[in-house]
Amino acid sequence: MQLNSGNYLQIDELLNAQELSAILNLINQAGFSDGKSTASDAAAGVKQNKQISAESNFQAQQVGQIVSQAISRNKRIQSAIFPKVILPPLVSLYEPGMHYGTHVDSPLMGTQFTIRTDVGMTLFLSPPETYAGGELEVITEAGIKLFKPAAGSAVIYPTTRLHQVLPVTSGKRMAVVTWMQCAIRDAGQREIIDQINQVLDQMNQTEHKESRLVLQQVYSNLIRMWAEL
Repeated sequence: MQLNSGNYLQIDELLNAQELSAILNLINQAGFSDGKSTASDAAAGVKQNKQISAESNFQAQQVGQIVSQAISRNKRIQSAIFPKVILPPLVSLYEPGMHYGTHVDSPLMGTQFTIRTDVGMTLFLSPPETYAGGELEVITEAGIKLFKPAAGSAVIYPTTRLHQVLPVTSGKRMAVVTWMQCAIRDAGQREIIDQINQVLDQMNQTEHKESRLVLQQVYSNLIRMWAEL
């Protein structure tokens, strides 16, 4: 797993095998509906998929609990993203011919409660060899980035960026999609905090006790300065 510039984060094996299996079993018990029902006016025109919403479906709510637990225990996400609130997820299904054209995520989301969407997360559920197409495409400051990781892996991206799901040409692509409001809103500040934390982890293997304490003080004080609770 690696933090890319601009707070793009790929987490390999966010879910373990048991969690992935449990989520797939829950999805098999639920029914999909038209994905346009949760898209904004602009996005609805380019969205063609099926979905299950955790705001209205019991099985999807259980999926959301599994995903939230996985996010909470993942040290890399906690260090780089500082999730404060996680939106109940959507389970999305793309069959041949389906896609989600280029769009930007709504800045505010939620019906039971509303969050500011700082980052989005796509958690891939289908093995990449079982479907063709369906890559998550994000237009980054360095150009186009394509993501199609292994099942159980997740990609977190800034919601400020245009992105799309490319057309699926064969097979089925399933994923869990959610959004997070971060305790530290600014992506650049989160990146600085994450870099300091990684250096602290490296210094834990050395004898520089006094330097570690000073850097820990800087780390803590920056969080106090920037965090919104």
